[in-house]
Amino acid sequence: MKNRKINIFAALTLGLMIAFAGCKKDDGGIRSSVVIKSVPVVSTKIESTGSQAIDLLNLAGFSGKFKVELYFPGATPPDKVDIVVRKNGSNANVKVVKKDVTTLPYSLTVTSADITALFGVAVALGDTYDFAPDLYVGVNKYEAFPTTGTGNGAGVIAYPLYSDYARFAAICAYDPAIYEGDFVVVSDAFGDFSPGEVVKFTKISNNSFSFIDPYVTSPLPIIVTINTLNNQATIAKQKIGNQFVWASYTNPNVAVAASSTSVVAPCSKTITLAIAYTVDQGSFGTYNLVLKKKP
Repeated sequence: MKNRKINIFAALTLGLMIAFAGCKKDDGGIRSSVVIKSVPVVSTKIESTGSQAIDLLNLAGFSGKFKVELYFPGATPPDKVDIVVRKNGSNANVKVVKKDVTTLPYSLTVTSADITALFGVAVALGDTYDFAPDLYVGVNKYEAFPTTGTGNGAGVIAYPLYSDYARFAAICAYDPAIYEGDFVVVSDAFGDFSPGEVVKFTKISNNSFSFIDPYVTSPLPIIVTINTLNNQATIAKQKIGNQFVWASYTNPNVAVAASSTSVVAPCSKTITLAIAYTVDQGSFGTYNLVLKKKP
């Protein structure tokens, strides 16, 4: 029998402290010593006609397309741009893809062979490649990924539909044929399933499947949806049965939020689900369930 406790959340009263800073008499909106330079706003977006990620199971098939363009149509463009790529989020690992582009918008297509040639090593699972422009305005250069300070697009990332770089991540693309049939429980922090127990996945569509938790009365299918662009797995909050068989908690529900924690890994044929469990009586919290395709 389980003795799982339900979390009870108490409301806390927070005090707010406001500090007032002194101002100088000559302070204004902008000091006369500040020089303002006009830097064009340039957006870089992945195009829908190309690959959205790098599939490790089909490296030769990767054709990533992206466009570099002025965010404000008709604005004065930079004198030129160099298109660069950053690997794994490191501003110390940046390569030039295309130099001296003088006309925007500009579209470019890259392959896994191009990326390998630039960095000297093959694309590996989990790698990310961010493409963006270095801007040249007069004698000034504004880098997308400087080794110190912020890049030329960082200050405008909140603009609607603006993208400061195009990111291609190396993943094993989701294959619905993998995620059906028998899966073996690797671990269940919640404790419903036991390691080694077999759970059957039933295909619903090319990006969703379901399974049953047998440890509830009148069990209902738990529907898992996969974002095939990044392999994240989600479960919309749903009732899974009438009551847990190990306690008198009623109307159990589960949910999985979109995050890097809950993912499928087709290369290893595994899935990890960070499941939030709730019942009429309250919340149990979130627990990881890990399963692997049965050989």
